Amino acid sequence: MDKHLGLSGLFSDKPFEFKFGIRKGDARKFFENTADHDSIIAKRKEIIEYHTKRHVFQEPAAEAAVEELTEWAGISAEECPELGLHWQQDFIVLLTDNRGKEVFQAGVVCFPSSWRPEEKIGLPVYEIHSPVPTLNERLGEQIDKFLRAIEPGVAWERLNWGLSRSPELNQHPECEIPPLKPPYDLNQVWVRREDQVLFRLPKTRALIFGINILNISVAEIAADKDGRNRLKMAVETMPDKIAKYKNVQESREHLLGLLKD
Repeated sequence: MDKHLGLSGLFSDKPFEFKFGIRKGDARKFFENTADHDSIIAKRKEIIEYHTKRHVFQEPAAEAAVEELTEWAGISAEECPELGLHWQQDFIVLLTDNRGKEVFQAGVVCFPSSWRPEEKIGLPVYEIHSPVPTLNERLGEQIDKFLRAIEPGVAWERLNWGLSRSPELNQHPECEIPPLKPPYDLNQVWVRREDQVLFRLPKTRALIFGINILNISVAEIAADKDGRNRLKMAVETMPDKIAKYKNVQESREHLLGLLKD
């Protein structure tokens, strides 16, 4: 995604309200290469080579699903690492367990947003990230029902965002990303946009969860009056639990001061 388009649909002009925000999407378009493809693949290659166990996963139960996914991607391969170096986007393969939940069984997650993918094998999709206030507590069963109803040929997309003190794509906790604590200026903080796609494979019925990360400088956002006002509204009005989840809580007042007109 072009960084100039990165703000599209990200912030509302109304007080913050957490929504699941699912919409019809296009899985093949989601996994298209961008202008940064080669440089991103180079980063992925290094991560996969040196930190395989915390970024690359493939349980035996997912073998057929991974093979089908490589066919869908148009490459000749049978394992996740090849896909991890074909796509610049992260992906997770979910299979239905005996509880009827779609659980993490394979994938390549080179660019986690401050969570440990290696600790999430066997968990449902909505528990893969750090628990999301209101999402897990109030919407978990509804999400299970929605996921079970996804049929091949249809893709669904949503987006999420948080704030970070670093523009690094890989923000695994072991990378020791500096915390977002004052003092800092607008050139030292980024909105970390995370676009997500969900679609189902026809043969194995595996559910695929794609993740695409885009870092947007808050200084660039603040240079645009509308962007500044929308970000300020979101930071100012979000509940404390959501602010903590989005890495805003500890520096909310400092950031609002920087975003003043």
